[in-house]
Amino acid sequence: MDLYSIEAEYKILGFLFNEAYSLEQKAGIFTILSPDDFVDNKAQMILRLLTKLRVSDRLVFWESVKNLPEVEASALEWTDIEDIDDFVSLGEAKSYAQILQDKAQRRKVYYFGESMQKAMLKGEDQFETALKAQQLLSGMSSKLDVESNQALLNRVLSESKKDVISTGYPILDKLLGGYSRGMIITIAGDSGHLKTTFALDKAFKMAQQNKDLKIGIFSKEMLAEDLMKKQISRICKIPIGKIFSGEYDREYVKQKMSEIEEWRENRIQIINPNLFNGVADIARVQMTYRYDIWFLDFIQLLEFAKGASTSSDYNIQIGQNMRNLQALALATKSVGIILSQVKKGIEHRKVKKPTVSDIEWSGLIKQLSTYIFFSYYPGKYYGFDTIPEEYYYLLGEKTRFSETFTYPMKIKPETGIFNDINDIVERTKHTNKLKRLVG
Repeated sequence: MDLYSIEAEYKILGFLFNEAYSLEQKAGIFTILSPDDFVDNKAQMILRLLTKLRVSDRLVFWESVKNLPEVEASALEWTDIEDIDDFVSLGEAKSYAQILQDKAQRRKVYYFGESMQKAMLKGEDQFETALKAQQLLSGMSSKLDVESNQALLNRVLSESKKDVISTGYPILDKLLGGYSRGMIITIAGDSGHLKTTFALDKAFKMAQQNKDLKIGIFSKEMLAEDLMKKQISRICKIPIGKIFSGEYDREYVKQKMSEIEEWRENRIQIINPNLFNGVADIARVQMTYRYDIWFLDFIQLLEFAKGASTSSDYNIQIGQNMRNLQALALATKSVGIILSQVKKGIEHRKVKKPTVSDIEWSGLIKQLSTYIFFSYYPGKYYGFDTIPEEYYYLLGEKTRFSETFTYPMKIKPETGIFNDINDIVERTKHTNKLKRLVG
């Protein structure tokens, strides 16, 4: 019988250390749970001390408790505090609290059942045993508040247009209705299928369509300088080859870049890859700068979460990172756009088109993404004589709030600029051509 969840216990502690939430928001968890609901001795100790101190900064917490006799007796160390993931949202914390309450009640029933069985075998008073059972069952109630229908309706009706973020492309907005804060969107694709190039173009178009919003770009695949060179190519319309070879007018670039409002005002920022290795580092940057939209290129290159470092199952580790990124988006009310690699070998199939099952270690990527798109440049598979190099497709494979779709676009490969095909006849023509090719 499953009587405890150590992971849920430490997730609760992670929420209590999450500085994105106020003490008032955390007060409900302190009310719902007590150390007796925990099984892990160190987790019990931490919760007991947090209940007393009510602090969020883990270093302040540790300095306040490290010399206490009970802490020394429990063998609690700084690393036990440091390793707790702190990007757990309020909604998740309530769910974990419900899990722990359920586990605690199961333990009570289980251990009471054992004692009752022993009492019956010993011939003890059955009336007294039944009375104890009644007292136990009557105390098994949840302290969690269930939100009323009216309160939930009011929250929905109070949403403003700022809560819906444009995808950056008008036709895609019509298909999806935009993105909501807290969403995770995955853009997957094979090497050479323009994932990073599309992400940079999307970042600029989202900044243009969503005034005042800030966008952060985290990339472990490319150096910050190389991403800047791609930005220069796009904005200044200079072929990327000339930028990388240095064959361009630097004064012209300096002037042209400063003319772009979203670039000049740092509404699109490239985060130096030396500043982050794992999700915890991304969370620290995001908690500090509060980007409305952030891109991660790409998830398989992230350092594994410390909590999963001993696991031999790579899928679990990728899944843990994905779960934490989802929590980060919810906690900071932002949109996370995650780039993901697909498995090799698609080019050897008869139908050279990726599917959701091709995403590397796809378990929680598939479950937690509101949308999964494929960055698809079919000329790479079928030859540019079959599909010319100026045609690119975004394939909507998992679309929670709309139909799956094929979204053809035109691209200027030398500068990385993507454009809608506004003429519906031309758009339908190229959509049908691809369908005939790949089904």
